[in-house]
Amino acid sequence: MSASRPWVTQVVLFLAGAVGGTLGDQIHVQFRVLSYPAPWLLGQAAWVPPLFGAAALVLVNGQRAFVPRSSTEPRPGAAQVARAVGLFYLAYLSTGLLQDSPRLLALVLCCWWAARVALAPSRDRVLSSLASAIGGCLFEGALSSTGAFAYRAPDVIGVPLWLGPLYLHVALMTRTIYLAAVERD
Repeated sequence: MSASRPWVTQVVLFLAGAVGGTLGDQIHVQFRVLSYPAPWLLGQAAWVPPLFGAAALVLVNGQRAFVPRSSTEPRPGAAQVARAVGLFYLAYLSTGLLQDSPRLLALVLCCWWAARVALAPSRDRVLSSLASAIGGCLFEGALSSTGAFAYRAPDVIGVPLWLGPLYLHVALMTRTIYLAAVERD
């Protein structure tokens, strides 16, 4: 993205998060993993796209706190970004398909994340993943406690056991997007 116009990058991230996150959330709506009390379109509330847009900004830009400034890691290309996004959506889909086995699903997502990290181990991958898992679960637990939406089978703090492991995969995707799209100083 343009180094002279970093705001364009942020707008694109917001829009991509709004569209991509809402489409991913459709997996949960269609598989009846969660529901909204006042659906607006296709079972989702009107506030879902802006929420996912804002989440994209927070999660991608939040990688700045973890990726070392001295990193010499090459900028990922479009194929690497597409692969990271595809792997995330595969993890997302698994939460719909395997939701009735939350412990197994959590284990599978954790093992798959560990294998992905083992291919290119780094402290920032692990720390950003843990921060994403903890922060994501706390945010969703707090939001669901307001009645804005509800998981069909929550386990802990109003969210399913497998949600934290899913957020581990979110962090690997957002890290790749950060390295590809956001200018590092």
